[in-house]
Amino acid sequence: MPRQERERRFITEYVLDTFPAGNWMLNVPLGEVPPELVRLHGLRTGAALFRPQRRRVDAVAWTRDAYYVIEAKIRDPFEGIGRLVTYVAEAASSPDLPGYAGQPFIGRLVVPFLIERDVLAARRMDLEIVEFFKPWIADYV
Repeated sequence: MPRQERERRFITEYVLDTFPAGNWMLNVPLGEVPPELVRLHGLRTGAALFRPQRRRVDAVAWTRDAYYVIEAKIRDPFEGIGRLVTYVAEAASSPDLPGYAGQPFIGRLVVPFLIERDVLAARRMDLEIVEFFKPWIADYV
């Protein structure tokens, strides 16, 4: 199974377990939509036209009290921390986030194993890091 498919399975299983009410979405585009496109086509069509240029976070999930910007990394938490810092910043300027109603943003990195250096790095960046493990991951790593 290619790496990308494993990470897609990993994040899907995580959000299904963690947000069973279904208040989540995968592969969400982030960042501004150029005002010219919005003015010419409206937000929905402008966002669709600009979608290939926008960054995508693995998942978002929302509650009444928080909006989670979620990145999952099976093998490289360091890369996930770096990406997540950018994704959280871009979420704040995204006009079309599903389920967003002004909640504070929380960046969350999901990994199969917690390593102390990654926990410390995430904390320094004001990000959450959580461990989520399924038996099939052991065969991969």
